[in-house]
Amino acid sequence: MKPTLRIRPYRLALYALLCLVAGSAGYSCRRQYTPKPDGYFRIDPYPDSYRRTTLLEPALSFEVPEGTVETLDHDTTRHHDGVQWLNIRFPRYRATLYCSYHPLRGNLASLLDESRELVYRQSIRPEAVQAGTYENDSLHIYATLYDLSAESATPLQFVATDSVRYLLRGSVYFDEPGKSDSIAPVVGYLYDHIAHLIESIETPAR
Repeated sequence: MKPTLRIRPYRLALYALLCLVAGSAGYSCRRQYTPKPDGYFRIDPYPDSYRRTTLLEPALSFEVPEGTVETLDHDTTRHHDGVQWLNIRFPRYRATLYCSYHPLRGNLASLLDESRELVYRQSIRPEAVQAGTYENDSLHIYATLYDLSAESATPLQFVATDSVRYLLRGSVYFDEPGKSDSIAPVVGYLYDHIAHLIESIETPAR
């Protein structure tokens, strides 16, 4: 019969400790410790399923992803000259798109200048701001979507107008600041959602 190794019970703890120390010493001599890079939780995009929201007056509507939550901001201190505020909440991304609707009364140029000023003032690197434009001549919709980079407090902003009746603009804010590497994919998802929002804008016929 092949002999088996036996360890007396009262020596078991001591033996285990010696094995652990010897193994650790040998391993540390063979390999240098290298810190692992930071890991981030994976955040998946919303499905490509949209619904139309019609909270803003007069009947301006657009599509938002299923799973978002839209609420009108009823803070009367912010309401003047017919301005309306709509918050679009993205719970999965822990982010909110704050939108404001501005009726046009000969103030289009000043609103556009104000919007551009906000973009470059809030960007960490103004020289790196990227602007994508959208035009739909048949629906009279003209828009610009600004990418300020994930490092900025508001990485995405947009402005859309029919140049006659209204100007709609929005800014994305996250619930809490994060490293640009961790939120960059989410900024990409939000960019696509806002682009879809712009392309789906509908207003009553002139």
